[in-house]
Amino acid sequence: MFIIRHPTQAHVGRRRLAAVLPVSFSMKAVLLVGGFSTQMRPITMSLPLPLIEFCNVSLLEHQLRALKDAGVSEVLICVHERVVPTTFDEYVKRCEVELGLKIGCAKEETALGTAGPLKAAEAMITSESDPDTPFIVVNSDVLCTYPLRDLLHLHKKHAREGTVLTTRCADPSITSRYGVCVIDERTGRVRHFVDKPQTYVSDVINAGVYVFSPSIFRRLPAGRKISMNEILPVLANADQLHSMLLHGYWVKITDCTSFLDAVGPHLELTRFMSPSKLTKVPADESYEIRGDVMVHESAKIGAGCVLGPRVVIGPDCVLGEGVRLEASTLLAGVQIRSHALVKNSLLGWRCTVGQWSHVIGSVFGEEVRVSEALLVRGATVLPHKELEHSVRTAQIII
Repeated sequence: MFIIRHPTQAHVGRRRLAAVLPVSFSMKAVLLVGGFSTQMRPITMSLPLPLIEFCNVSLLEHQLRALKDAGVSEVLICVHERVVPTTFDEYVKRCEVELGLKIGCAKEETALGTAGPLKAAEAMITSESDPDTPFIVVNSDVLCTYPLRDLLHLHKKHAREGTVLTTRCADPSITSRYGVCVIDERTGRVRHFVDKPQTYVSDVINAGVYVFSPSIFRRLPAGRKISMNEILPVLANADQLHSMLLHGYWVKITDCTSFLDAVGPHLELTRFMSPSKLTKVPADESYEIRGDVMVHESAKIGAGCVLGPRVVIGPDCVLGEGVRLEASTLLAGVQIRSHALVKNSLLGWRCTVGQWSHVIGSVFGEEVRVSEALLVRGATVLPHKELEHSVRTAQIII
């Protein structure tokens, strides 16, 4: 499920100013991964959710880079999974080297919820000489503009035990799925915190990003499953919870639809913050760009292609002549033959779409092949399948 508040140039200006503010203490962070999620199947049948590329950077790396930019030097990743694939451990080690972060991984034998794993981080957080140094906590299925330095400074200023990032949601049917904050609009203090209210309480919800002081550990039972939405009401009732309202996009990755819906706002933010990462029309005008588009430098684009808006093309993808892409993401190694159309779709690694075929509103797992001149509409296709007939109604292809 996603909620989006679009960035503005004024907001981006404030973010750039905040980004240069110094952090005078050594920072640590906890990244709550939990399980590797089945929600994005069939994509997560090939890779764990944190390693899925979002706008050509893994979800995990987006979060690690945001933590690094906030001044974090050490991160503990909390995972609950019976089998952690070697690809995950190898990727974490590579990020550790490339980003210059010290990254540890705590693997839970039993699920401890969204707050229970913090207890495993206590030794790391409190090992330094300064026992009052706050730390950041981020849910791994959340993507946003990550105003972490602002959140840190606000936490230090108000000196409460916890500070929660919040976002507004006008739809009560969505609000009831999250923890809701009743805040003092003048000061930002959280007066009440209600988990998944059945009646309207507030339009301000928990965004899944926090700063805590180490004193939070005394409220956490060791080895017991406990939700963050159980701890936050206790802090609010003790007048120990502050909030900061997020300006910019926010998304909770719950499925492939929310993944695709987040691409547009992220590309829009990229246009303001790092415009060089977006693709421009080539000098020879051999293909056309409409709106925000990101094409990996190793991809090959045929003549006469029309790309955009809200298109991401991954490494080593190949597009034939006259291909049309709109509101779609192609993961690494996808091949789209000449004059094919892909719209509102997510195509997994090394998929192939035959010439003159149309793929609309569909999700393909790894190495799916579509024959020539087919219509595939609303299909969810498991990895390593070959489609030789059109799919005209929404269905799962096993």
